[in-house]
Amino acid sequence: MKKLLLPILLILGFTSYSQSPCSLWPRYDQEVFGTVTTSIDVPFGANLDYQGVNKILKMNIYEPAGDTLSQRPLIVFAHGGSFVAGDKSNSDQVDLCTHFAKRGYVTATIDYRLGIFPINAANATDAVYRAVQDMKAAVRFFRKDAATTNAYKIDPAVIFVGGTSAGAFTALHYAYLDTYAELPATVDTAALGDLEGNSGNPGYSSEVNAVINLCGALGDADWVVPGDEPLCSMHGTSDNTVPYSTQTLYLLGIFPIMVVDGSYAIHNHLNTFSHPASMYTWFGAPHVPYDGGTANAIAYLDTTLRFVSNFLYSYAGCVPSDPNPLANTIYTTTGVSETNAIAGFNVLANPSDQEIILKGINKDGLITVFDNMGRKVTSKVINNGPNELIIHSGKYTEGVYTIHFQSNKGVDIVRVVVRH
Repeated sequence: MKKLLLPILLILGFTSYSQSPCSLWPRYDQEVFGTVTTSIDVPFGANLDYQGVNKILKMNIYEPAGDTLSQRPLIVFAHGGSFVAGDKSNSDQVDLCTHFAKRGYVTATIDYRLGIFPINAANATDAVYRAVQDMKAAVRFFRKDAATTNAYKIDPAVIFVGGTSAGAFTALHYAYLDTYAELPATVDTAALGDLEGNSGNPGYSSEVNAVINLCGALGDADWVVPGDEPLCSMHGTSDNTVPYSTQTLYLLGIFPIMVVDGSYAIHNHLNTFSHPASMYTWFGAPHVPYDGGTANAIAYLDTTLRFVSNFLYSYAGCVPSDPNPLANTIYTTTGVSETNAIAGFNVLANPSDQEIILKGINKDGLITVFDNMGRKVTSKVINNGPNELIIHSGKYTEGVYTIHFQSNKGVDIVRVVVRH
């Protein structure tokens, strides 16, 4: 996406906040507001759906109750539902918006035009395209409001977009399908409108600072190029709805649509040019594991909130109070804590200096080291369980690292502090 607003933010963090976010701690890092104020069914635009019927587009807006700050960062979320179902009141959207509003953000969950018929790749592509246009209208709505009535007191220079499942597809394509050269040939811009779309609030920028991808995918990971928006991704390895890596997408689990690049494939691509991005993998988790209200879902939600919060807070130039989601909130599909999956795995001499010594590596598997932003530092395939493994950490930056040992028994996770 061509950056018109604040390209230097990608290097220095979001220094455009009206007041330094770090100086407002624990705001943004933790929930500091007990309740939120909700505005329901706020119209933000309109456009023709796939049947040619004009659809009024509405959103629900969440604000921290009693907040006196004059400018707050904004997160616009979009719901899941395979572009054929769902709405802005989906329970996961309510949870995300509520919890981030309690941290001090203004949040919104939007409706967008639904419908894919007949079901095929071209019509599915059009559905994503329409949803992107609608999300852009929502972002423009808030910038228009900031320039006129300022009813929602958002900071027009600090806006993030994100979503769950189809909503994550929408946010990803919003940011990274941003040139006509990338646009699939089946998209008829004469009929559907240009990349900005005609869903409302023309004349205002739709630029965003970063993307939150929760269980989504992109038509082609190569659409992300150096200089594009930072990306925060979370995805389960046992997702049978949206591929974790590169695989055919099936609508409703039945109709083959097209090959897409899931979160893991996107993140691997970003690592080839050191793009600012964080990726969290739920090993063994299904699609959208944080939704549903069960004990496991609540644990997954806690991890989701912490990981996304850390991503946003870190890119504001601040240091999160808890640099990693707690390991004991990660669960396998059987509900067994992954930290107990492999008894005996531990780190000798913690904190470590030049060497991280791992003890108890007695199975075949994969060792992966992540930094405190969830970025992969290194990985190593383990064969014939050597029991003890040395990772050379002399060139690591001082800080907290998380080490995952994945085997056929599950995933064991430990933290290690590196100090020189």
